[in-house]
Amino acid sequence: MAGLNAKPLVCVLTAQPNKSIMPFITKQDLETHIWPEGMAVISRDDDDKINEAIQSAMMEASQYLTRYNTETIFSSVGTDKLKYANLITYIKDIAKWHFINVVNVQVDLELAESRYDRAIKALIHISKNVMNGWPLFEEDFDRPFLAGSNRKFNHDGF
Repeated sequence: MAGLNAKPLVCVLTAQPNKSIMPFITKQDLETHIWPEGMAVISRDDDDKINEAIQSAMMEASQYLTRYNTETIFSSVGTDKLKYANLITYIKDIAKWHFINVVNVQVDLELAESRYDRAIKALIHISKNVMNGWPLFEEDFDRPFLAGSNRKFNHDGF
């Protein structure tokens, strides 16, 4: 079967050793969703926890955006990022949800869950449409695809 030899789809987001490359979303960007004081309390001043939540959110979003070249999207900076403003908001909503799993009184869990759900619905919508100006993957035959059919029709079943 060809399906057994298909390569799995894996999203790899690596930290760039070159410090001049700006991350797509930073801890400071997340301050629009969680007060800095709340982040400090939840993370116990450990930025690795915040960065892990952001990376998790980006990986989750990229799983919905398989038709887009997320490597190009996530490496955009400056004014190039403006066309992804809504995507950035959705990823921050998802990052907040991942981050507050530690739970803190200062965070409105119902609002965070609602925004997380809306972000996922928006990503599903984006995945089914083509967004103007967003880079699509070039056609290649190494990308996995799904194929299927209906169950076999059998005349003997009557």
